[in-house]
Amino acid sequence: MSHYSLIESKPPVPDGISCKYFLLSEAQAKHGTILVASFKGTYPDGSLGNSHGAYIATAALYGVSAFDADCLILDFRELSYRWGNTLLMVFQDISQYKDGELEPDEIPFPIVVVTSDLSRDAFLSLVTPVGSAAPEWHFQDMDTAIEYAQRKIEEWFSY
Repeated sequence: MSHYSLIESKPPVPDGISCKYFLLSEAQAKHGTILVASFKGTYPDGSLGNSHGAYIATAALYGVSAFDADCLILDFRELSYRWGNTLLMVFQDISQYKDGELEPDEIPFPIVVVTSDLSRDAFLSLVTPVGSAAPEWHFQDMDTAIEYAQRKIEEWFSY
């Protein structure tokens, strides 16, 4: 008999945000498993959004692992985001998990992002160096993002 009391616990979910997971049907998937982690709600500005950024990173990492995904699409179309660096944690955590032993010439795990007017400008200012074009992995349309994801999975598998 243990002298310690264990209390069942669940990770915290910050107020005002949620995540749903979607998979591309097998009939439409050309290669591998594409996971869409769709986030909805409001990401508070600056350090007030730290727990929201951590939640997004944790939820995305959980989804990649649970669904054994070969590509992750972060769907921020229903996420209101204006600024806050903690959002970058999702890229760092997925890279650490999937690309930990990556050789310099290897292709990293594919991550694609879809935004809307609720998040696009702020997100692009976070991930795009001043004077540069938007990253090739950023989209405003889910169908185009899925087509890109399928090409990236094919490249990732063929390496």
